[in-house]
Formats: sequence, structure tokens, C-alpha cells
Amino acid sequence: MHFRFTLFFLMALSLAYSACDGQKSTDSDRVVEFKNRKIDLQPYVEGFPYYGFTPFFHANKLYYFHQDSTTKLKAVDLGSNTDLKTGELVSDIDFSKRNVWGIRYRENDEKLYWTGDEKNDEIINLYQLDPNTRAIKKLTEVPYIFGWRWNEAKDKVAYIARLGDKEKRLGELRVLDLESMEEKNILQDTPEYRLTWDSPSWQPQGKGVVLSVLKNADRTYGNLAYVDFKTQKLSVITDPRKARSWPTAYREWLNDNEFMYFSNENGFENIFSYNLKTRKTRQLTNFDIDLNAAELVSIDGEKYIFAVLSNPIENEILLINPQNGDILQREKVNFNVGILDTKDNKMLVSINSATIRFRIDALAVDKSGFHFTTRIDMPEDLKTKLLHARQERIDYPTFDIDPKTGETRKLHAFLYHPEKPLPKSQQIVMIQSFYGGGNSFSTQTQILADAGIYVLSPSPRGSNGFGREFESLNDKDLGGNEIIDVIYAAKYISEKLDIPPNRIGVYGGSHGGYATMRCLTFPGEINGNKASFEWGFGISHAGFSDINHFYENCNIPDWVILEAGDPKTEADKLRDRSPLYHADKMVGKLLLTHGTNDNRVPIEGSRWMADSLRVYNKDVTLIEFEGQGHGIKGLENTVRFYNVWFDFLDKI
Repeated sequence: MHFRFTLFFLMALSLAYSACDGQKSTDSDRVVEFKNRKIDLQPYVEGFPYYGFTPFFHANKLYYFHQDSTTKLKAVDLGSNTDLKTGELVSDIDFSKRNVWGIRYRENDEKLYWTGDEKNDEIINLYQLDPNTRAIKKLTEVPYIFGWRWNEAKDKVAYIARLGDKEKRLGELRVLDLESMEEKNILQDTPEYRLTWDSPSWQPQGKGVVLSVLKNADRTYGNLAYVDFKTQKLSVITDPRKARSWPTAYREWLNDNEFMYFSNENGFENIFSYNLKTRKTRQLTNFDIDLNAAELVSIDGEKYIFAVLSNPIENEILLINPQNGDILQREKVNFNVGILDTKDNKMLVSINSATIRFRIDALAVDKSGFHFTTRIDMPEDLKTKLLHARQERIDYPTFDIDPKTGETRKLHAFLYHPEKPLPKSQQIVMIQSFYGGGNSFSTQTQILADAGIYVLSPSPRGSNGFGREFESLNDKDLGGNEIIDVIYAAKYISEKLDIPPNRIGVYGGSHGGYATMRCLTFPGEINGNKASFEWGFGISHAGFSDINHFYENCNIPDWVILEAGDPKTEADKLRDRSPLYHADKMVGKLLLTHGTNDNRVPIEGSRWMADSLRVYNKDVTLIEFEGQGHGIKGLENTVRFYNVWFDFLDKI
């Protein structure tokens, strides 16, 4: 399976999919008061207390997390009448207190494996869980694992370890024998080709692996390399002169020497194949919309590619001949399709859209088409309690000219109209600062709509889903033209809805948290372009306010270099792009929230911003979440988060 990888993911704050932290609560604790309204959070945070669905045909099990007094990992048998309420406990750990990424099942020992941490601090290692004894074993001891995958026999794991950071950075490819637990270092990376986030793809018979490398640590020049286990040498396969982001080799090879990989070197994510023996590359698809996921399926003994094309506006599923790239079947769908597991021509897929929070379908693929059958769904009465907004797709003009059309550039956005808006004199609009514009369900958006608030979710330059060229428009320009795009969104929506600026706010997390602070402190001109907006308020979660400090203390410094620039040579520029040093210019009110255990964006980014704003008598509130990492976890923390939000918004 392949999903387009966006490293600095917002994680949507992880809010209504989290688990309880053990505190007692009452039904009245779930009711938030706002503008003389009562918003019942119970359906959102407790109505469907399940998330993280991971089915395995080989195990005949569906594993998932159940939020109750704690977050527990459970399992149910895969069947036609799968009932999540009957799930059996497979671990005693409270998973609200740790990260778990990419659970996989190994039929050799009937155990689960994942990468994660133990206290929400992103010290990422490989773990093993025995569902029968509930025993968890830590298999590696490194600061961070970029990615891992076992071989065809599933008796060895190749993983990429990151040791050190910035100038002291060192990446290693290691192989762990799951039977003897002996570990072998295969090679170390070099400054010319850095190992990066990727899961190695094993060559059949275990002769070597294909993995991703960055040329000169530049994320815009991602490449694929082959590592021969016998010689322990790394050979770059792709053309290092071509710009591409995160090329990824598919885990299952077409034959002993040929594998498929995904690359956007031609502008959009497409499928290529490479033959190690002939050293020839074939481009199998040529779409002008990103290929978001793909899986090899077997029909009558022959291999075919099931593929999902998607951007924020449209989705399409296809069946492709891997030998010549011919499209055998294609069908447009109005929802997002995520591949969970595959066996022959049958799949289990997740279904999601702006109006569908969750569904799991069985999908049978044959030469006659695609056949969906719903396997797990939410109760109908609960669905009605979760939907309170009508989605409208809009294109709004921004400040510059689109070179493709020669006309004013138009940007995509979704506007969510509350079914029961506030009275005209109280109406509020909240604009997502970054990672917006997707056609996916947002519990946060629906809660805001339940409160009568309009939400605008735009895709400013730098957003993914519209090709590599658009996504790279904000490279080295963090806090620049992307912020003007958000300002123009605010101007557009203020006029469209006839709501004044003092009741229009901006919000976001992580990169979006930075963008929120940057919007409120924007100096009025950047890159020779002028823009201004009298924001009424902003809400920033886990944001960084000083780019140079963030670079020195975060666990993704290469992201900073790609998006903002190199602090070693451009420190003055990055200081000028940092909200901390423009605190005197802040307009409106600002709410800052942050986890004290955040190792992605250190909490000092919010603390220092609050301190600086208070010096200038600005209206700022800082709320810290003890023990939380980059996202908010725990039912009580989630409820507290929304109470903090609505207490703040009630003052607008």
C-alpha cells in the first residue's frame, strides 16, 4: 500500500479519536456553553469510541482501539457481522499515553509489530505484542526509526535508524533477525545521500532492499537506491538530477528483479517500474492527478494494480495492467478510499468524506468492475448527531497571476455552512491556516458548526493534492506568500458572508499553529507583496514562534531547511519570518495550546510567544496540556480542549 507522505502532518489535533485519561466525568461535563447555546460533546467524543482500524486477512482479525476509562487495543473476528462491542482485549497498556504507528501482523508467531514510543515523546522504536499473553517487547534501542519492513519470509526486519541530528546526524540501515534477535548494521548514509522516512522494499530471496534517499539532504531531490546485502553498497537508481518528493518502492515486487515505485517527478504522483537486471525504467501511468494509493491484486492468477486517484476535489478508482499500464476499469467515487488489507482480489477499505466519518467496506475487484459491500458502519442515529454543516466548494482569488492561465490565481477551499447559524450580529468565521481543503470528515469542523460557526478550509500554496509544482510554491518561503493566500481567503469570506473582520479568526496546529501566529502578527508586506487584515482572533496549537529556535530543538530540522531556509546562512531572514519578533504588531485575541511533552514542536514556542505578547499588553491566553505530545490525547483532555476553545470564542 502506498499513501502520499506529508511529513509535517497536522494530525488534525487528534482530538475526537482519542482516549480517556482515567479521570471520572459526568454527562454534564460533556456540555459546552457558547453564545447562549449548549453543545453536547458526548456524541462526538464518546458516541463511537473506536478508531485505528487495522484488519488482517491472515489473522482473520480486526484490531482497533477502544476509548473508555483508558484506551485499549482490542480485536474481533473478521466476519459478515463484525460487532465492535464484542472485541477482546489484547493489551493492558493505556494507549492514550503513547504513540503507535503502523501496526502489522506476523503470521509466523501470530504477534503484532509497530513503531512507536512509550510516553508521547516521539522516541520511536520497534515493538512486539503477543495478543495471547499481552506481553510487549521493545525490539530496538535507537532515537528514531524512519521506517521498517520484513522480508518475504517475515523472519528478518530491515529498518532505517536515525542517530543524532543536524550536523551530528547519522542514518543506518540495519537488519534484525526476528528469530535470534541478532542485529546487523548494513551501511551508514553519507552527506551526499541521506537515508530518510521510508519502509525498505525487500528484493525476493532477500538479496537486498530498495529505499529512499535524499540528495544532499534536500527533500525536493528524493531518490531511490538499491542496497546489495552481499557487498553492502548503495547504488542510486533514479536520476538524481530530477526533482521529486518522497519516491517510494512498493513492498511486493513484480518478479525477482523488477519492482514498482511511486514518484511525482513528472509533476503528479504516478507509477513507475525499474528492472535491476536491465537497469531500465518504465512509466506505467501518466495521470494529471495524484495517485494516492495502490495495491497489487490477483485475478485469475494474474497480477493487476488497484489504484486510487484523488485530490481535494475528486476521487477515482482504477484497475491497471502492470505490464503496459492499460486501464482496464475506472470509476469515480464521492469519497476517499484507504486500502487496509488485501487478499487475492478482495480488499478491506476505509471510506471517508466530508459527510462520512467512518466506514469499512469489503471491496471485490474483478474485470467486470468494483463491488463494495459495507462491513462496519456507524449507527444511523449517531450519524445525524455528528453532521451539522453543509459543504460548499469555492474558488477564491488570491494576489498573484497564475502562469498557466495568465489570469488571477484561484485557490480551492471548502466552506462549511452551519445548519443553525448564530444570529447575524454574532456570526463567526474560523479559517484553517494550513493543511485544509480536504474532502474528509472533521469532527472539529462539525462541533464548530453545531455551535453555529462558519468554517472555511482553504488550500493555500504549499498544500498537497494539486501536484508537486503547487506544493513547492512555498518552499524556502515559510511565512511568506502562503500567509497572503490565507489573508485573501479572509477578505473573500468576509465579503461573501458579510461578516466583519473582528469576527473572523484563523486557527491551526503545528505548521498551522505557526501560520496562525504569523497571520496575526503579519508585518503588512512580504516578497514585495502587500496584504493586511484586521483579524478578530486566532487559535494556535503546538505552533513554533521562532524558526531558528525550532530548527535547533525539533526532530525534523530538514523540514525547516526545505520550507523556511537554512538557519546557518539565512538566520536574519528566518528571524524576520518569526512571529515572536513581531509580537508588537499582533491584532485580535490569541489562544495558544500546547502539550508539555511535545518533541516535534517544543512548548517554548508557545511560552515565549505568550510572554512577549504580554510585554506589549496583547490579549493572549496560554493553556498547557501536561504530558501531552504533538497532538491532544485522552477523552478528558479532549473535552477540556473544547471547553478552552469555547470559553475563548465566547469572548469574540
